[in-house]
Order: sequence, then C-alpha cells, then structure tokens
Amino acid sequence: MAISPFAKRTLQKIADTGFARAKKLADLAIKTNTDSSGSPTTRGYELALSYLQPFTGSINEAEALDAQRLIAGYGNSLDKLSSKKRDQSETVAAFKLQELDSYFTTFDGDIGSFRNPADLIDTTSEALDGLVLGVINAIDEKQANSDSTDALYSYLNDLNKRADSMRDLRNKFQNGELNGKTLDGFGYYVDTNPLDGNIRGAALIPVGMAPDGLTSGYRRLEATSNVGGALLPVYAPAQQDALGEYVARVGDATWSGSGSGALQAKDAKTSKALFGEGGFNISDNSVFPVRRNAIDKGSFGRGFIGRDSEGNPLESVFYRGADNKLYSVDQATVERFKQDPLLNQKLNGYVTQFSPTEVKELSKEATPFTEDRVGRESRLSSFQAEADVAETESARMENLGFFDRLKEGFSGRGRTEAPISAPKASFFENKNTPNQPEEPVVGTSAPDIIEQGKGFFRKMFSGQLQ
Repeated sequence: MAISPFAKRTLQKIADTGFARAKKLADLAIKTNTDSSGSPTTRGYELALSYLQPFTGSINEAEALDAQRLIAGYGNSLDKLSSKKRDQSETVAAFKLQELDSYFTTFDGDIGSFRNPADLIDTTSEALDGLVLGVINAIDEKQANSDSTDALYSYLNDLNKRADSMRDLRNKFQNGELNGKTLDGFGYYVDTNPLDGNIRGAALIPVGMAPDGLTSGYRRLEATSNVGGALLPVYAPAQQDALGEYVARVGDATWSGSGSGALQAKDAKTSKALFGEGGFNISDNSVFPVRRNAIDKGSFGRGFIGRDSEGNPLESVFYRGADNKLYSVDQATVERFKQDPLLNQKLNGYVTQFSPTEVKELSKEATPFTEDRVGRESRLSSFQAEADVAETESARMENLGFFDRLKEGFSGRGRTEAPISAPKASFFENKNTPNQPEEPVVGTSAPDIIEQGKGFFRKMFSGQLQ
C-alpha cells in the first residue's frame, strides 16, 4: 500500500531527532559552502563541526560515537583543506615575487636596458605574458587534483589587467601609433636615492595597478621621456622634510613640491635637459652611474620575501651597522629603533626597496641583529650625524671667498653659539634662517668696537698672507 504524503511528513518528523537534524545541517553546510571550483571551503567544515560538537557527550552512546566519528572525519578534511590553502597561497606568493622581479630592471645590457623606456615596453610585456601562462598552468594542475583555485584565479584577474595594458602599449609602439600622445596611464619609475640622486634601476608600470605597493613613496615629476613620439610621465622616490615638502633627485637634478601634483623642477648643474618636455634621458652612464645593492652605514633597506598563510605580504628589513656589517632586523627590533629620534627619522624617510632577487643576495651577507646593539647604534648614529654637520660646515667655510669670510666673522662677533643638538638625518631639512642681531644690554660697559674691528682685520689679512 502506498504511503500518503501526510504519513511521509509524519514519519519524517518522528525520525528528525536533534542529532539527526544536526547531521543534516552539517551535511548541508559542507555542500552549500563551496568555492568557484565546487570544492568545500573552510567555513563549511567549521559550521559542520559546530553542529555536531554538542552530541559528542550524548547519553545515547550510539549518538555520541557517531558524532565523534563524523567530527574526526570532518576534522581530517579540514586539516587537508588548510594544507591545500597554504600550498595555494605559497604558489600565489611565488608568482607575485616573480612579477616584482619582472618590473624593475637594474642591468645595463643592450637588450632591455632600464635607461631606455622603449626597451622596457618589450621586456616587461613579455615577462608579464609569460607569467600569465605560468599561472594558467598552475590552475590546470590544481583543478586536475580537485584542489581549490580561487586564490590563483583572483591573482590571475589582477595580473591580466597589467599584462593586457602592457601588451596594448607594446602593440601601439610597434605599429607607430604613439606619436603625439601623452601616456598618462603609464609611468617611467626611476629608482633613485632622493638624498643623493644615485640611480639603481627603472621600471615601466601601468599607473594605479602596481602590485604590493611597489611604487609607494614615488612622486610624479615635472618631467617626461620621449617614447615613440609620445610623452611618458616620470616618477621618482621622494623624501619629505619637516615642513611637508617633497624632494626627489635624479643625478644632480632636483624636483620639489608640497602639494599632490607633480613635483616642480628646481635645480641642476649638468642635468638641466631632464627638465625639458620629452627631455628626460638617463642613457649616459657616466653622468648617471648605477649603484647596486647599497645600504649605507647607519641606514636601512627592505624587500618582499613572500606571503603568510593569510596572504599578507612578508618583508625583510636590513640595517647597515656602525661596524659596516649588514644585519637582518626583526619587527620587534624595528619598533625599538623607532624609539630613537634619529633612527626613526631614517625609517620614516627614504628606505631603499630591493627586489626579491636582491633580497636573497642581501640575506646571504646579513646576520641577525642582537638586541644589545640597539642602544650602541643609537649613540653612534648621533655622534656620526654631529660629525657630518661639522664636516659640512667646515667645507662650506673653506669654499667661501675672502669677503664672505669677513661677513661670516662680523655676523658671528658677540654671538654665543647654542649647543649642537641631534642633527637632522636629511640635509633637505636644514633651514636657511638669517642670523638675528642681538639686542644691546643697557647699563653695561660697551666694548671698543673700532679697536676690535682693527684687530679682526689684522688677523684676517695675516691669515691670507701666510
């Protein structure tokens, strides 16, 4: 005899005990929480475990054993899923490091030299296209093993945007379609030290799409480079001083500004041509020599080394000590460095960013920085900075002419010098403040100014004749 729909519903209600309902909810959670490839997600297994956990201590021994068995199975599946997730994150991290290496070029070869942005169009575009194929192959391998591919697809989507943009630029360049255009969608990022203008390399990157903050700290300059008859905007790292003004240098050319717009051309002795429209050209390696893998004494460097299990970028920090040895610095030590005003200023100012390949080479030289060295480095950095200020002032006085030294002497007569405080880490923060004349003290005897002046002139002339 056929069972009526009403009887079926009644029997179903009778069978739906609390534990039976929990098992159905657990099964449903796993089936409905899947990624784009249909594989269960961590959330699905975690929900299933939460539904079954209350029944592991059931007075019904059969229910308790069944709940424990299901939980053990779901737990093993969750562990495997977590392992596969970590593996996928590591795969994505490896591709991202390769992409970072694909951009900044630091060699001077005839093919792909960073000194000619037109060469970078081909080399960068080809490198990104090769990377796209690599990610697609990785996705195929994961799918063949029924593994999740969400993270790989997400990265491929971002990578494709950059690769498509560079490919379109390459095609237009090869077809002669760039003439007369301004390539605002791209930037010629010249990697320099804004303190001395030393060049390390350059990259051609679509603006606004650079991965992992690769171009953080760069500012657009009032300068353009000629590429196939088009004007390519130039970017360079900038150092911000205490007044909020940004300063960037390429060789001996300087740009500065305080707003969000392009930094304005300021000064140059031998590189004024860089300021002209389309005139930015660093092809002369005698004027623009390359400085590789350099971290100055008492200075820092950093670079990406991968990503953690959550996909967050991991970065190595290096420090060149007063003993000229290179040290690797953990985050806790970085925080201690920040407690020192001078070292904190360096950390918040210009810090050289190295490519993943360069970081590997630096890591071979670096040794772990020990906590007991922090105080010593702080004192030595302060002493060195004071010595640098004194040396700079001495050199300035030596370069002054006779009458300039006379004026310096007169302006300094009767003035009491304040003790030298810890100097600024960057010479861009020095201010040219005129000396203020002292007010005469009423009620005290005044010195014989005429006799003092005669004595001063006698000393100056005798010093010139010796």
